[in-house]
Amino acid sequence: MKRIIPPVIIALGIVLSFSAFSLLLKSPARSPATVDLPTQLAGFSITESQQGMDAIALITDLHGQEFPVDFGAVGIYGDRDIIVWIAGAASESIAVEMTNAMQRKIAEGNSPFTPIDEIDSRNRKVYALEGMGQRHYYFQSQNLVIWLAANPAFADRALQQILEVYS
Repeated sequence: MKRIIPPVIIALGIVLSFSAFSLLLKSPARSPATVDLPTQLAGFSITESQQGMDAIALITDLHGQEFPVDFGAVGIYGDRDIIVWIAGAASESIAVEMTNAMQRKIAEGNSPFTPIDEIDSRNRKVYALEGMGQRHYYFQSQNLVIWLAANPAFADRALQQILEVYS
């Protein structure tokens, strides 16, 4: 009987180790099939949306293939009055790096966007830009990078609402 106990304990330890490791790999940030988009922003209803591979294609076309996007969503509100792009990464640290890379690239000055402000909101930094006749905001929330483009007349209201959704 004493000879069976050590191998059983070792086997149990191995099983528990593999179980714990697999739980770490299956974190909820890794693979949601869709991202919920708000049905309304700043009084505008969603008129078009893309999810999954279609959204990823739209996002990577804008940023190039160096963006490690695992899932995404794009929502258009009103008559393109507001557009939300959401890029999902495998982890929060990758989303932070994606946001930092965008900030560095825009700061170089070779983009159609002009930085106008950095807003501290709920322990995160929101970058505000102008360009292409719109106000733009982007920020990281958990494993998501969110970009909001809106008509300046209702951009602030849309930002407040999107920050509530992706807190």
